[in-house]
Amino acid sequence: MNQEEQKVRDFYDQYGWVTTAGVSGEHALFRKFSLPYYFYHDGVNARTLACFAGMHGSLLIAGGGDLPETHVTIANMFSQTTCLDISKVAIDIARNKLGDNGEFIVGSILDIPKPENHFDAIYCAHVIYHIDKDQQHKAIRELIRVTKPGGRIVVIYSNQDSMPKRVARVKGKIPLLRTLKRAKPNREPGARNRPPLYFYAHPLSWWSQFDDECEVDIKPWDVMSNVEEEAILINDEIASLGYRVCAWFENRYPQKAGRWWSYPLVLLTKKESRSPAAMRDL
Repeated sequence: MNQEEQKVRDFYDQYGWVTTAGVSGEHALFRKFSLPYYFYHDGVNARTLACFAGMHGSLLIAGGGDLPETHVTIANMFSQTTCLDISKVAIDIARNKLGDNGEFIVGSILDIPKPENHFDAIYCAHVIYHIDKDQQHKAIRELIRVTKPGGRIVVIYSNQDSMPKRVARVKGKIPLLRTLKRAKPNREPGARNRPPLYFYAHPLSWWSQFDDECEVDIKPWDVMSNVEEEAILINDEIASLGYRVCAWFENRYPQKAGRWWSYPLVLLTKKESRSPAAMRDL
């Protein structure tokens, strides 16, 4: 395990998966939004599930963490599910949720203990950008390695040049607008003792390097983070209107939304391997 993986494991073992007053650190820090958001998020979940429509067989949940409800729903779509995470705490949570319906491995995405062409599908949500920036390509190649030809890898990534991030940055530079923000909820119990969490997101163009082995498609997942919501959608009325507009836009212009939203869905469909004879004919 490298240094950055240790930081991520320590963050989640010491804070992210620790529950205080029934709320985990992960939920308190990343998952608290305004009420209008949760109606919008139904569409986010529907997009996630649609990525696995018609698929079956074996699934790898790579870095499943505390296995949110959507992860469990996806796992139930497959006859065999393997959960892989560097955190034993996370794996214990996953085992409690899936019981005998899963295989549970404490390990790294950089070195998956499975043979080539093993899984029909892989789900990897909010994980890759917590891997050292110089190792992220290795992680994706490892996911591709263990995926069957024709299989699909679904990655939720981060877009650091998204429209909401741009708006939040500009708004923060204007004194008259800087103070206009949603009242910050008490969402970080124990924040002072929170360990650091590594984060690095490459530009979305970075994903094109994998088109030698996969068909690469980028779709919209979620328009903004809770921090961006706090800065931009300053009350529930504005949030309600904002999320309705975003839902309309991403349904009408999915390619643009995939490039503009803060969280894209990156779909990697592994190309069918060619026989040596076919390669000679090229």
